[in-house]
Amino acid sequence: MPPTSPPPRASLIKPVRTLCTAFASASSPETLAASFTQTPAPLAHEHGLPELAPFLGRDFTGTEGIKRYFTLVASELSFEGMEFDDERDWVVDGVSMAVALRGRARFVCRASGEGWDETFCYRVGLGFEQEGTGEDTEGELKVREYRVWADTGAAYLARLGRLRGETSSGDGGDEYGKKKKGGGHDKVD
Repeated sequence: MPPTSPPPRASLIKPVRTLCTAFASASSPETLAASFTQTPAPLAHEHGLPELAPFLGRDFTGTEGIKRYFTLVASELSFEGMEFDDERDWVVDGVSMAVALRGRARFVCRASGEGWDETFCYRVGLGFEQEGTGEDTEGELKVREYRVWADTGAAYLARLGRLRGETSSGDGGDEYGKKKKGGGHDKVD
């Protein structure tokens, strides 16, 4: 049975840090899945239209689903220089047992070789790994729900090999009508 008071901030941050560190070091899908609960069944969902990339807009559930999500991401994208905001800036909600944070990296589409700099957001819901079947089934605190918001448009254009050649349909009289080095995407803080 979960505790009656929320876990301390440090306890809530620990499993999120573990997942972020594993993802930033390009760990295997099996290693990443180990950060998630098995019971209750975990969920990964990266928001976006499913037509834009095979890992977008779908619920990946259960341990096998989590592995499938990370396998698809790794098959489509590589990245470098991944970093996350300082943990002091993470939004931690002990009542809903969730942590929200931002990260940054340079992503490259494996199919086209085109890349872009991106800031992305995570909302990580946490839960206790249920052990046993009785009332006292509280286990280790792990990731239960992993939600991602990222630049799906850049991923899609890079997948088509059109990221570097895109320009705005504006009047061309300002910076938005010009091509920008690095795929036309600026870092947003």
